[in-house]
Amino acid sequence: MPDIPAVPCPPLSAAEGRDDIRKEYVHLGRSDMVLLTSWWRREDGEFSLSARWPAPAAGLAYDHRMLTQTVRQSGLTIAHAAYGAPLSDHTVLSYFDFTVTPGFEVPPDTPCDLTVEVTVKNAKERGRKVSSLDMEFRILQGGSLVARADSEFGWLSTRVYRRLRGEHFTVDWNAWPLPAPVDPRTVGRNAPVDVVLSAGDGPRHWQLRNDVENAVLYDHPVDHVPGLALMEAAQQAANAALFPAVFEATTVTSAFERYAEFDSPCWIRAEVLPAASGETSVLVTVAQDGETVFRSRLSGPCG
Repeated sequence: MPDIPAVPCPPLSAAEGRDDIRKEYVHLGRSDMVLLTSWWRREDGEFSLSARWPAPAAGLAYDHRMLTQTVRQSGLTIAHAAYGAPLSDHTVLSYFDFTVTPGFEVPPDTPCDLTVEVTVKNAKERGRKVSSLDMEFRILQGGSLVARADSEFGWLSTRVYRRLRGEHFTVDWNAWPLPAPVDPRTVGRNAPVDVVLSAGDGPRHWQLRNDVENAVLYDHPVDHVPGLALMEAAQQAANAALFPAVFEATTVTSAFERYAEFDSPCWIRAEVLPAASGETSVLVTVAQDGETVFRSRLSGPCG
């Protein structure tokens, strides 16, 4: 899952003690979407961060976009602040897996404070620069583990990234057609702007819609569909495939196989798979121009 780097700024000190979070380190243009408030080193390869989530929309136990954003922001912060990953490089994720404690919820009417513990399991270098970090994330609420995630963050120089992206290195932002959203209720959302699916040509088939008014997923112009937007599409597709039953995804595995572009339709399919007793499992595949760009398997209780 590539991500456009932020405006360069001097690296933070990695000395012990809490350091504030800068929006440049989490590659965001809007300060109100920075979910982290501070970070500190516990020991070599072990870090903690504080996070604050806004209250979820009415009817939601929690907003899983806050979970994926928190993991993304935590990994970027540790990479830039503690390991010196250059802000001029481009970040790439190949996979993003997470599990959530069944029944996890946050307060419905007030912000929620959480702690993120990060373990760097493996760090690789290319030349004298960090080239990838394999990380484990543990999210705690009031000292109790409520979610964990695993992902590997990698970096490409602008020269390499430009050569890799070719004609897609730049994009005419927000110039693509925006198809109508499906009913928000069917995908577990309240407002049309938060819906990333449009009706496809058959059951359990949709077209991806990239609505840049959805500031949670489209904070600033990028040259490809954001990876978190693809993960949101998988969540919504699983909900839609099982509607009107209520699905709670507690285990999610995701693989990013190719870049998803803005200039061609992305098609999404959901397949309900056999699962363990008491659980439901849905495989979601995103394809573009006949090539698979993203896969995700979501499992959890459904009722």
